Amino acid sequence: MKEALDLSCKYMGLKLKSPLIIGSCGLTYSLEKIKKMEEYGVGAVVMKSVFEEQIISETSKSLDELDSDYVHSEAMGYIKNYTEMASYEKYTNFITEVKKKVNIPVIASINCISDGDWVNYAKRMQDAGADALELNISILPVDFEKSASDYEEKYIRIISHVKENISIPLAVKTSLYFSSLVKTLQTFSYAGADALVLFNRFYESDIDIDNMKIISAGIDKEGIGFQTVLRWISIMNSHVDCSLSATSGIISGKDIVKQLLAGADTVQVATVLYNKGLKHIQSMLDELKTWMLKHNYTSISDFQGKMSYKNVKDPEAYLRIQFMKYFAGIE
Repeated sequence: MKEALDLSCKYMGLKLKSPLIIGSCGLTYSLEKIKKMEEYGVGAVVMKSVFEEQIISETSKSLDELDSDYVHSEAMGYIKNYTEMASYEKYTNFITEVKKKVNIPVIASINCISDGDWVNYAKRMQDAGADALELNISILPVDFEKSASDYEEKYIRIISHVKENISIPLAVKTSLYFSSLVKTLQTFSYAGADALVLFNRFYESDIDIDNMKIISAGIDKEGIGFQTVLRWISIMNSHVDCSLSATSGIISGKDIVKQLLAGADTVQVATVLYNKGLKHIQSMLDELKTWMLKHNYTSISDFQGKMSYKNVKDPEAYLRIQFMKYFAGIE
């Protein structure tokens, strides 16, 4: 009789029943949807991010609706603090509610635009019962007065400061906008990141040529960035002292297999579930199981990292980026 398949894995020290995580998105701001995700086999969920900009916007809107001529300045300060607190509590109360209803790890996600509030937000998520925290750091390097090291130092300060003040595992979702990506990601791991999520994606800008204005181009959909993530997961697998989670363009069980072979501990999906529905979770995991059976693997650990940069016969294949090198060495 064949041994039962074991899809369980470790991520930041957390025991997951499968390597498939639902990434931060609107779908994870619904208790009923999260319960379905658990039923379909996900290992964990990352909650929809709470954005510092959003809280600031809500606070400003509340203050703008008041007539300052009739409100004492101290009252204005109280109203500002109350509005901010209400925004925080709505989010943290939801985390607490979800924790009572599901048995999979719940990972909070916060996105801030300043250094100071990261720790404040992080503590609130921990107190609400989150099993771990994902920092969604989105700093676009557009300041001509700042060097590459200035931006890297800002990330390191944020990571170190948060890590020193919480006891739950810390994941850092980062972009690839660094001049020396390997060294920078390695430094993030040393600074206290228990996991690196590769990679964050920014909304892109576009131009409306009829109305002559800048508009959002949104985020490109299926498949965009998958190979880029695959390459860097493979390279970083042996160069960081933390977990690795792959995100971007993962739409099938085969994609999960590829990222795990490259060295990812987990994968995160979101966009594909908007397109194909939550039941697609089952389809992806079934495809993963079918592949494992075909290749006589009984657990994720049997093949995780088997095709990483350090383990393949021709590691240089991951480094070939020029057009002619492709045709010369990889068909």
